[in-house]
Parts: sequence; structure tokens; C-alpha cells
Amino acid sequence: MDPVSQGVLGAAAAIIVAKNKHKLRQAAMVGGAAGMAPDLDILFQSSHDPLLALELHRQFTHSLVFIPFGALIVATLFWLLIFRKETVKSIYLYSIAGYATHGLLDSCTSYGTQLLWPFTHLRVAWDSIGIIDPFVTLPLLIGLVMACVSKTKAWIYVAVLIFFTYMGLGVVQHHRAINVVENLVMTDFPRPQRIRALPSIGNVIVWRTLHEAGEKYFINAVAVPLFGEVRLYDGRVVDKLKMQYHFPEIKPDSVQFNDVSRFRWFTDNWLAVDPQHPDRIIDLRYSTQVEGIQPLWAIQLDSDKQHHHVKFIRNTSTIKSDIVPFDKIFGATFFY
Repeated sequence: MDPVSQGVLGAAAAIIVAKNKHKLRQAAMVGGAAGMAPDLDILFQSSHDPLLALELHRQFTHSLVFIPFGALIVATLFWLLIFRKETVKSIYLYSIAGYATHGLLDSCTSYGTQLLWPFTHLRVAWDSIGIIDPFVTLPLLIGLVMACVSKTKAWIYVAVLIFFTYMGLGVVQHHRAINVVENLVMTDFPRPQRIRALPSIGNVIVWRTLHEAGEKYFINAVAVPLFGEVRLYDGRVVDKLKMQYHFPEIKPDSVQFNDVSRFRWFTDNWLAVDPQHPDRIIDLRYSTQVEGIQPLWAIQLDSDKQHHHVKFIRNTSTIKSDIVPFDKIFGATFFY
């Protein structure tokens, strides 16, 4: 989730646990910082290994077991630098409340969060909200400002109620999108091995759907309005990545072959070859168009340098971006 959303949710949690109404601003400051702190893991990067950042982002700093330790670091810094007159216990309470929200909120997105590290490297992704959504952020932000100004928690309680209502709506909408795909492929053969619906940016109406059947991946967009007919937008069909077929020259004991395995883990194995660049492997979970395959990122292989790490390529597509699909949200050109 974006840093602003993480910060306001962390601040809201800290205000809720604050016992003194005159300390709400203090609680919001500590909780907001703690709510954003886990994303400092983006500093863990390597100039030689571009995939290291993918492996470490949303890893130990986002795990449930690290919450007490991460919160302690934040609380200690605040106590030493700003709030020396306050008890460490109160600052730590605000910090742990804020820090605890981060990994859980990130797990609601589709990117993947190692919430249960170090016990498993499973990337938890509940696919219920987009990584940026103003309907998550704005109610919390308004409630936060009003609570700090008025020195009453009532505003935060209302904001948090709206937040949980919207999160619940995201879960319902996700299941509706999955059901559309299940009904679509009910009579198909081979039957799908797995189905996934990923929220688009800024809404819970339009979903990017992926399903795997046989040796193919099927990509579509599904609009599930709160009122009105469900709409399906035809997308693309692509071959699943097969290293032996698509990159036979890359040896199994090479660095790049291992990098592909790491990228496969990161993407939950939604991998295909970029039709425009046959030396690149793309992450099908994300595209500049909801029903398209224009990648937001990819890795580039080089058989002449296969004992060096792959290159990580961010989107360079010249195709019009449709990351926030306003036309589909409001129902333009549909059929189902």
C-alpha cells in the first residue's frame, strides 16, 4: 500500500489505544511514523543483483514476528529525539499499534507480503484492494485530522468503521470477480488449474483476472458494479513460460536460470515471455492496461552472460496506460 495510507492507518491505530485525549497528536505522530517504517526495507538493494530488492521488500520488516522489534526501534528513536518527558511505555504503545497495521494492510493487496517470515517465505496476497486507493486513505485522513483538532476519538472511530466497511466490500467484490471467471470457464477443457482476480488502482469495481488452463494463461478484465450488470472485457491468451522451450540456451546451473526461479517465486509463477521482447520474462499480474500484457516490469536474459544476474526492466511501453480504468468503471464498451 502507498506510504500515505500506511501512515494514516498507523496513526489511527495509535489514537485508538491512546489513553489521554491530550496526547492524541503525539500518538498520531508516533503511530504514523511506525505505520510507514517497515517500508524502509526498500533501502536494501544491490547494484549487482537487482532481484535482491524484490526478495527483501515486504520481508522481515513486514512479518508478524518482527512487529515488537520494529516498533521498539521506532519508539526508542522518538523517545530519545523528541519525547523524553514521556514514558517509554506510552511511546511504545503508540508505536506497536501503528507498526502492527503495516504488514496486514499490505497483505490485502496483490503484490505479496511475507507476513509469516521466517517460518515460511509464502507471499501473502489477499487481493482485496489496490496498492493505491483514495477510498481507503481519505476517510482515515479526515478522521485523523478531525480527531487531532477536536481532541476526541469519535472521528477516528467513524473513520475506522468506514475503512473496515470498504475493506469488506473489497473482499465481496473479489469473490464476485472470481465467480465471473469460474462461470466463464465452467465448461472449458482443460479445466483451470488456478484463478486469480487482482484489483485495479483506485477502485474495487474493475478487476484484472488471470486463469491458468493447460499450457496457457488467460487474461481478462471484469467489472463488477455495485448495481447493474457484470461486464467482461476480453483480453489476451499467452503461453506459460517454459525455460526448456523459450530459453534452451540458459543452463540450469547458471546464475540467470536461478534468477528466473527467484522471479517465479516473486510473481507467484505468473510468468510469460514478452511478445515484443523475446529475451524478457514478464510478470503477468500487472500491466499498463487491465486486460493487456504490457508489463510494468520484466527481467531480461542474456545467454552470452548467463553467469551474471539478469537485468530488471521497468515499464518502457509506449502504449497508452489504463492503470486507472475509468472507462470500464463507468461502463464504456462492454459485453458479457
